[in-house]
Order: sequence, then C-alpha cells, then structure tokens
Amino acid sequence: MSIVTRMARTLVFMLVLLGSGAAAMHAQSVQTAPGEARQTTAAQDEYVPIDQLPDSEKLPAAPFLISAYVIVWGVLLVYVLSLWRRLGRVEAELREARRAVDAR
Repeated sequence: MSIVTRMARTLVFMLVLLGSGAAAMHAQSVQTAPGEARQTTAAQDEYVPIDQLPDSEKLPAAPFLISAYVIVWGVLLVYVLSLWRRLGRVEAELREARRAVDAR
C-alpha cells in the first residue's frame, strides 16, 4: 500500500470521526435527563422571532454545516487524488505500449 493511499484513508477516517463526534456532542447536549419532562414555553405555543429566543432553545447548526463541508471536501480530495494516481498508471502503460510498438 502506497503512502498516498495510507494518507488518504487516514484523512477520510479522521473526517468521519470529526463529523460523528460533533453530531454526538450536539445530540448529548440537547437530550434531557431520563424521567425529566420537557416544559413547553411560549416559543412552542406561538411564533417568536429567533433573536428573542433564549440560547437554550436555539439550534446551533454551525457544527453540522462545518462538518458536512469538511466531509464533502475531504471525499472530493480523496477522489481527485485517486483519479490522479490512476491516470498516472494509464499514462505509464501508454508509454510502455508506444515503446513496444516503436521497437518492432
């Protein structure tokens, strides 16, 4: 296994861990304790603009958005590196084929 393949697999693994870790941390912070009932607030009874909600009721989407972008860019990078390596192999095979044809 080449060093590029190892690095790509390590990068993808780290990105997946980062994304799942951020989601797990957020899910843990949102959950209520067992047996504890959530109380309804005015925000659940009628429309309240988001800037008037308390911080505990706002859904912080930034960690999910950042995780999604990191994962997508990581996968794209691994894909492009994979294409680059395969293209290099095809070009080397073409050079060898041309040499073999020219040698005849």
